[in-house]
Amino acid sequence: MSLFKRREPRSFSQNVQESIWPSMGWRRLIDYYYHRIFRAGHSATRITIGLATGASISWSPFVGTHFLQVALLSWVFRLHMLAGFAGTVWGNPWTFPFMYWVSYHVGVNVCGIFGLSDFVDASQVLQLSYFMDDPLSFFKYLFANPLKLLLPLTLGGYICAVLFWPLSFAVLYYPVNAVRNMYRKQRLVRMRRKRRAKETNKHSVSASSDVNCGGSGVSGSGMNDTQKNGMK
Repeated sequence: MSLFKRREPRSFSQNVQESIWPSMGWRRLIDYYYHRIFRAGHSATRITIGLATGASISWSPFVGTHFLQVALLSWVFRLHMLAGFAGTVWGNPWTFPFMYWVSYHVGVNVCGIFGLSDFVDASQVLQLSYFMDDPLSFFKYLFANPLKLLLPLTLGGYICAVLFWPLSFAVLYYPVNAVRNMYRKQRLVRMRRKRRAKETNKHSVSASSDVNCGGSGVSGSGMNDTQKNGMK
């Protein structure tokens, strides 16, 4: 439960910044998820469903709530929650500009069907520099324009999420299955090595105990002979 609880809860801005750029670093974060997910022994299908769900949720513009959305979907549909958390790594400072650009244009086109227009030109806002230098500035601007920017971005984001889910599942299933089988083989090899090491230690301990018992027996018999000669 240490994954979910902290001694000092983060603020919303800290959650947003942590979602965009983890404090532990991307490499350690991916390595952590790798061992936690494949160690449990779940099926490749279950793991891939969780990853695809997390990657799809990353299309949501509500950064900082991706974990919460994944947790809710995992609880409702009995999904692999940790794999879902790992899937949100798809949303990062390098992919957000492209994802939000696509979501925005999809949302604008859908809103246009219902006669909604007069939206913000997001070409100047959806840039990599906003997410690398000052990630909170974009989200402040986003919520400052709820109808002109947030509405099409939200609508387009969840439409893209629904469309992205089967694509991500199809792309991830076979690599996940291969990595899962490799992880299981490596774990079996490690278990066999530990078992052999334990057996070797047992044999060495039993051999040393036999030597000690033999030495004490010889000395004991020598004392008995000496005592017998003294009695004679």
